[in-house]
Amino acid sequence: MPESRDITVLIVDDDPVVTAALHAQVNRVLGFRVVGIAHSGHAALAAARKFAPRLILLDLHLPDLPGLEVATRLRRPDQPPADIIVISGRKESATLHAAIQRGAVNYLVKPTRAGTLEQALLRYATTARELESGGRFAEQKEIDRIFGLLHLGQGARPKNISAATEQKVLDALSASEEDMSAHELAPVIGVSRATARRYLEHLAERGLIEAHLQYGRTGRPQHRYRAR
Repeated sequence: MPESRDITVLIVDDDPVVTAALHAQVNRVLGFRVVGIAHSGHAALAAARKFAPRLILLDLHLPDLPGLEVATRLRRPDQPPADIIVISGRKESATLHAAIQRGAVNYLVKPTRAGTLEQALLRYATTARELESGGRFAEQKEIDRIFGLLHLGQGARPKNISAATEQKVLDALSASEEDMSAHELAPVIGVSRATARRYLEHLAERGLIEAHLQYGRTGRPQHRYRAR
């Protein structure tokens, strides 16, 4: 049974093939759960009221209402609060600007690869957790990092980093009750120690996992990692 801490998602697109693909992609990402699908603007508004999703994946081309109008109506007081990631084939700067004005936290261009969506969702989850922590950000650079996490330009995946292995690392850390070193993680996900270290450092740099040093009585301190 999905845990209550899962980020609930509503998918809005008029193409059933697209919604089916997005449904499968979202449910493969740890910590996310699709709670509804809508194929029109009015259906999206009704589904948002019914399911109160945390996140809405919104297409801009809908049969009854423009997607931007749907985004505007989703901000009304009678609608439960939700964040929006636009997924659209439109690439005009004016459309992007309008989406930002209506509260979109990200904008993905169709056709969207599974890895691109996965990374956008993981960044969103990391940002959501930090904002829910109730803490206070001491410096501007910390706030800049929070905003930067949401977008693809921040922490883009290098060519030697795969989305599938990233997810294995995140899954292993989430399943572990204790933090892990690269040496401990490597056999769990079936990679070399060097590869495990590379993925751990990459994910820590992007803020998706936490890293710290453990000092022993002798020898060099050990880098250890845990899920956020």
